[in-house]
Amino acid sequence: MKPTIVTTWALAGVLALGSVMTPAHAASTDADVARLSAQLEQLDASPVLGQYATAQRTLARNAIADLQNAGRSGHDHALFMAEQRVQLAEAAAKVDADRAKLDQLQREHDQIMLEASQADAARSQAELARQRLQYEAAVQQAQMLQAQGAQSAQQAQQAQAEATQAKKLAAAQARAAALARKEARLAEAATKALQGSGGSAPASGGHASLHLSPGSFEGGSDNLTASGRRRVADFARAHASQRIVIEPRGASDSRVLAGRRAVAVEAALEAAGAGQVSIRSVGHASKGAEVEIRAE
Repeated sequence: MKPTIVTTWALAGVLALGSVMTPAHAASTDADVARLSAQLEQLDASPVLGQYATAQRTLARNAIADLQNAGRSGHDHALFMAEQRVQLAEAAAKVDADRAKLDQLQREHDQIMLEASQADAARSQAELARQRLQYEAAVQQAQMLQAQGAQSAQQAQQAQAEATQAKKLAAAQARAAALARKEARLAEAATKALQGSGGSAPASGGHASLHLSPGSFEGGSDNLTASGRRRVADFARAHASQRIVIEPRGASDSRVLAGRRAVAVEAALEAAGAGQVSIRSVGHASKGAEVEIRAE
């Protein structure tokens, strides 16, 4: 009978001990459940994070429910899983929120770049339109001045600018000018005879003139022919002490060419020893581009 009595008392002790630990275990579980539930509710209520990580929050709720229903032997494992699930839900919500913010910033950046590109395109179009209007106005002004044929200061400045440009072009003709000077020196002995045959004025004082028709220049250019250079050189030597005036004359479509030919004649006169040489404004000719030289 003694073994039976001892076993009965031992079992009764174990049951009594179990009845003492159950309330403490239940209180601890309830506290953990409340704590984790509060964390999850705070995440749900967050205006920033509450809309993200829905699946992770659902898993966290399930883990909290498992913790609440876990026995004493499975409490620690259930608590660990519930805490991990809540932390994962919070982390996933933050990651999703950061990713959404990054996407928003990228969209805003793309919109800003698009607007900037559109603004640049608009400015470029406006600048092109402004330049086109300026060009059209300049063309109209030039056409009006050409049609009127006015001897205004603006035309004189334009002719001077064209003459300056022609001088630059004449600089590239240094070899031709050197050849003209050489021919002039060789022809010095026959000056008077060449004057008579060339149609220039006598070598004495007073007014004299020399007319250079388009045939005195190489076709369509401002280069004097060999004969033209000799005639110009003869005229320069014959009137070296006088003031020589060059008058270019051209039809409406040959005024620029007449000015360029006048510059070429000026260079040839100076190369032949003429003292004072000047060019007047472009005059009118019925056809082609001609040059008139006068000694005053």
